[in-house]
This record gives sequence, structure tokens and C-alpha cells, in this order.
Amino acid sequence: MNEEAKTKLDVLLTEAMNAEVQAKKFYTEAAEKAASNAGRSLFKELAEFEQGHYDRLKKIIESRSQGLKVQISTPSEEIPIKAEVEGEFEPNKDEIVKVLGIGIEAEKTAQVKYREIAKMFDDDDAKNLFNNMAEEERKHQTILENQFYSMSNTGKIIWGD
Repeated sequence: MNEEAKTKLDVLLTEAMNAEVQAKKFYTEAAEKAASNAGRSLFKELAEFEQGHYDRLKKIIESRSQGLKVQISTPSEEIPIKAEVEGEFEPNKDEIVKVLGIGIEAEKTAQVKYREIAKMFDDDDAKNLFNNMAEEERKHQTILENQFYSMSNTGKIIWGD
């Protein structure tokens, strides 16, 4: 990888790390807006996932600055979702639907960014790491889309404990 590509990669990694901070803040604020326990739980867990992404990116940036190979870690994100009939009614429906729509778009953007970063690495392990992070963001998008559908149609959050 030439110097220009290394610099671009470092910029993308820093941008991605900053985006994870903003995503965590967004979901933390969304948790405060949710009136239902299920809504607060959903957004708090998404905020924790974003913190995990931030921590992984920070380790990657630190290892690159020390000239080390990117350390690969694959977290498992088994995300519980309960059936819609078991969902909890969200009194703050309209605002939460807006939050979910914004979150969906942010997760799509994150996927694109991580796939772009993956393409910049020559190392297959690093490529896989960022493709896995893009896949995690796709899972978050799916969760948000399912919640959006449920909130729009039933007014319920279908998040499990």
C-alpha cells in the first residue's frame, strides 16, 4: 500500500471511529426519548454495539500507528427480538419512527464506509474484519427496519429482554 493509500485509509478509519461516537450518542439520546421499556432497551443496546465498534476501530488505529498487523476480533452479536404480538406499546410513536428512519440511513452509510475501507487493505484478515463490521451494520439496519415496520403499523417495539 503506497503512502497516499495509507493516508486515505487512516482518514477513513478516523472518520469511521468518529461516526461510531456519533451513532452511540444518537442511540443514547433515542433511548431517552423512548417512553417504553422495550424502546429504551433497544436503543441502549444499539448504543453499546456502537461503543464496541468504536473500541475495535481504536485498537486498529493504535496497531497501525505502531506498525503492527491489524488485530482481528470477531464479536458475536446475537440480537434477541421477540414476536410482534409480544411487543410493548410505545407512547412516543411518531418521534421514535423518525429516529428509526434516521438510524436506518446511518446504518446504510456505515456499511458503505466499512466496505470501502475493506477494499483498501491488502491483508485478507483486515478485509474480513471490515466486511464483518459492514455485516454487523447491516444487521443493525434490519433490526431498525423491523422496528420501523412494527412501530408504523402497530405502535409497538418488538425488542426482547
